[in-house]
Amino acid sequence: MKKTLPASGLTKTEIYQQWDNYTKDDMLWKEGKFFGYVYYPGDEYYSVIKEAYAKFSATNALNPAVFPSLKNMENEVVQMTASFLHGDDSVSGTMTSGGTESIFMAVKAAKEWARLHKQTKNPLILLAETAHPAFCKAADTMEFNYRLIKVDAEYKLDLDDLKKHLSTDVVLIVGSAPSYPQGAIDPIQEIAVIAKKHKCLFHVDACVGGFILPFLKMEGVDLPKFDFEIDGVTSMSADVHKYGYAAKGASVVLYKNADLRKGQFYVKTDWSGGIYGSPSFMGTRGGGPIAAAWTALNHIGEDGYRRMARETYEETLFIKQKIEEEIKDLKILGNPKATLFAFASDTIDVYEVADELGELGWTINRQQLPASLHVLLNYIHVGKGELFINDLKTAVQKAKRFSMVHLKNNIQVSAVKGLKKLLNEQQFASLTQRFSGGDGPESKRKAAMYGMMSELSGSGSLKDMVVDFLDKLYKPEDKKA
Repeated sequence: MKKTLPASGLTKTEIYQQWDNYTKDDMLWKEGKFFGYVYYPGDEYYSVIKEAYAKFSATNALNPAVFPSLKNMENEVVQMTASFLHGDDSVSGTMTSGGTESIFMAVKAAKEWARLHKQTKNPLILLAETAHPAFCKAADTMEFNYRLIKVDAEYKLDLDDLKKHLSTDVVLIVGSAPSYPQGAIDPIQEIAVIAKKHKCLFHVDACVGGFILPFLKMEGVDLPKFDFEIDGVTSMSADVHKYGYAAKGASVVLYKNADLRKGQFYVKTDWSGGIYGSPSFMGTRGGGPIAAAWTALNHIGEDGYRRMARETYEETLFIKQKIEEEIKDLKILGNPKATLFAFASDTIDVYEVADELGELGWTINRQQLPASLHVLLNYIHVGKGELFINDLKTAVQKAKRFSMVHLKNNIQVSAVKGLKKLLNEQQFASLTQRFSGGDGPESKRKAAMYGMMSELSGSGSLKDMVVDFLDKLYKPEDKKA
């Protein structure tokens, strides 16, 4: 039975009870035993940021003439972000709901620019295999072609492969600072030279790094140039709700000049409801995220961001050093420079390690190509490094032991390898669908599932499995009150 409206509204006490009921299975993020999802600057800063969100939560940035307060705050967030990303007075931009929307806007702007400046009917984006899938999502949505470029041994965009794929159709090249999977910073300066020579646009995706790399550089960390300081960078994206520590729903997309920014705007002049103009993908834009972002930047300030960046970086160095020196079964991938990295293994199944960490209360993201685990630290993790290393050592030792659970996982993955060769596409798809769910006592252990996904990567079967999984995920749960 689907949920229906209560006949009479619940009391405040009843609402609070329902909150507690719904959140009992949520990740206990304040314990800091997770990587990703939540970026937290501490209770003192966040109490003010939360107040800003609540104060402006009913407002709407759809029409800046109605709420000039939001227009002013948004402009100031854009200007402040541009300032520490070496943007001059010509750099302009807007706020968006997150990195994906910022990327969508950059791709839309590139398509509009190509319409005016490129003689091509097949506009093309070039981006590394490690670039965020939001670029592919945007390209698919806007009928914009893209080609994935190989990465080198350090998981950075391979310049030789990039040069091989240059053509008159190339409109936009993408670089990451850093890329999400392994924390590698692409060779931004070299790509910028290529883009400028080829007379195409160059977007730097700093959704993760935009609000921490500048402050690490201020603290003396040796990092390559990656922003508007480089001639040839034409647009950037940076999420305020990541290392800017704003409330969720806040990102910034920046352009080298206002003419480029105009390409992201949408206008329709012949609608019966009036002239419609929208600066970004969203129509209605809640004032809460804008006000919270403005408050975070002003309340934390440069000194606060520098301090949090430095302490987070030091904690990251501690964890990386301990892994390299004391956990020989694990290896860090590439040469990550900032506060995120991934580790893999040649001797054990890292997905088993993730399962064992889960038993110890940790939430850690599993990756593929290659199989690895993802570690992304922010300020909430300061002081948690020693605990994580101790639990990681325990998890590695448990993963190395023979057990029936491990045996079952290995059998399932091996079976998938064999069946993929023997069955036709329809039979194989039907079989693998069965692995996409599970309600048994071991359903929280995901090593076998991720092992199978690695084997199926690139196949239609995996896509069908994920679509089916998402479909099941968003069906209402049949929970008894």
